[in-house]
Amino acid sequence: MKKIVLLLAFLISSLVAEPKLTDIFDAYDDASSQNKNVIIMLSMEGCSVCEYMKDIVFEDKKVEKLLNNFVLVELDVRADSIPENLKYFATPTFYFLDSNEKILKRVNGGKNVVDFTKILKKMKK
Repeated sequence: MKKIVLLLAFLISSLVAEPKLTDIFDAYDDASSQNKNVIIMLSMEGCSVCEYMKDIVFEDKKVEKLLNNFVLVELDVRADSIPENLKYFATPTFYFLDSNEKILKRVNGGKNVVDFTKILKKMKK
């Protein structure tokens, strides 16, 4: 019984700690009010590297903690309207922007936990 309670507690805490995705229309206002930068992930349904980033890299505890320092937006290049200034040639493509929509950095392709952690630390406000 104790194991079941501990497992449930762990599962609930992991759900609460997960970084929150924001709608692009609210992202810049949220970033401004929370003194954060924005990450826009351009992805595509069926993209195995996008799934790797979301299921493996984003789930890493260090990455997850760092992602909470950003306002996160995911846009599907086939299903969503992509702002004209956000160019891509493959998915995933990550854009780091300030709250005034100024592009600070573009990262093409997937990264492993170590490399993505380094990028997040550099881009954190």
